[in-house]
Amino acid sequence: MEQNVVRFRFGAVIAPAGSPCPVAPGKDEKTGRDDVGCLVIEERAGARLGDIADAWDDLARRALERNVFVERAFALAAMQHIAGGQATSALLVWRERGDGRQLAGLLLLAARRRLDVPGLLRGWHVPLSGLGTPLIDADSSEAVAAAIIDHLCRRSRAGAGLVLPMLATKGPVATTFAAAARARGLPVEALDRHERAVLDGGQDAERLLQINLSAKKLKDLRRQLRRLGDHGRVRIEEARDPQSVRDATEVFLGLEASGWKGTRGTALLQDRGTATFVRTMTRLLAREGRCHVETLLVGEMPVAAALVLQSADQAWFWKIAYDERFARFSPGVQLTLALTHRQLAETTLTRTDSCAIADHPMIDRLWSERMAVADLFIGLHRADDVRTRMTLRFELMRRWLHGAAKRTYHMLKP
Repeated sequence: MEQNVVRFRFGAVIAPAGSPCPVAPGKDEKTGRDDVGCLVIEERAGARLGDIADAWDDLARRALERNVFVERAFALAAMQHIAGGQATSALLVWRERGDGRQLAGLLLLAARRRLDVPGLLRGWHVPLSGLGTPLIDADSSEAVAAAIIDHLCRRSRAGAGLVLPMLATKGPVATTFAAAARARGLPVEALDRHERAVLDGGQDAERLLQINLSAKKLKDLRRQLRRLGDHGRVRIEEARDPQSVRDATEVFLGLEASGWKGTRGTALLQDRGTATFVRTMTRLLAREGRCHVETLLVGEMPVAAALVLQSADQAWFWKIAYDERFARFSPGVQLTLALTHRQLAETTLTRTDSCAIADHPMIDRLWSERMAVADLFIGLHRADDVRTRMTLRFELMRRWLHGAAKRTYHMLKP
């Protein structure tokens, strides 16, 4: 069922909802294509996205920037199983041409939170995801971004600002949205910018590790690996087919729950909905050959496991867990070293994202490349509008207070 359908052509309203949408020739300013057609924006609840599965998957394959976390297998499973996901909504941008209808953009929006900044819309940062990049069609990216911004500016309840969370700051989606906003005289700000480790393809793994790690550190890691072998034969198992991924995912969940996250009560397995999401998501991606699990075993005992997700030539080192009883042998590092070799051996991969926090004490030493990530704030009124200035100011204050509270908590906790 369509809700609040608005018809656009290249970002400009051309007809009221329900009116015929003319498809006159025109060009996308960025690509020069003259067959963008008529863009129709539909708003609907996230829970009602199941019937566009084929269109969603098709858009993911055509996306300007791939993001497994906003693709159907991950995002829809999160909406269905993780608490709060059911309240998510979506902006769907449909391209209508004489030959039919095609999904050209998908932006997930978070539900309004209590005590949030008044007048601020937020893109939904899918729980447990590493990126929030929305999906927009590569062949009409500028027109789609412009249509979304124009729609939100005209939508009376949209307020004064939009935050698109966790974008690669130099990625094509962030630059396209920023350019479309600035062309309309709207302010753009990057919030909470930071860098995290990535592994670019086309490198020699041994040479990379020799550059990034000292000879002493490499010697210590080899010694730890030999000592680990005293407990049984050390090997790496890679699960790729659906049944193997299913079994290996259970191993991962068990390892994570056995450690400090289990003690703290934050392990994935300890929340029924979250555990169901992980099982569902990995199974769906494995059916498409886009999820594999690497497990480090000593004899028949798993001591570390990592979940890796993939979309086209991009991969995400999503989660890792290890048996803390073997911590003195650095099983997580040992598995990451093996994973580094395996990822670089995949010649079709151009990048593996660590999904790690900034300044991560382990992965930052192994992977030297960095990707800048930030939340992109777009004002929905001009920069000199008091509503825009106050919304941005309150959002910056909210983030500062959140950071201060978090620092205080870690200082005071036993």
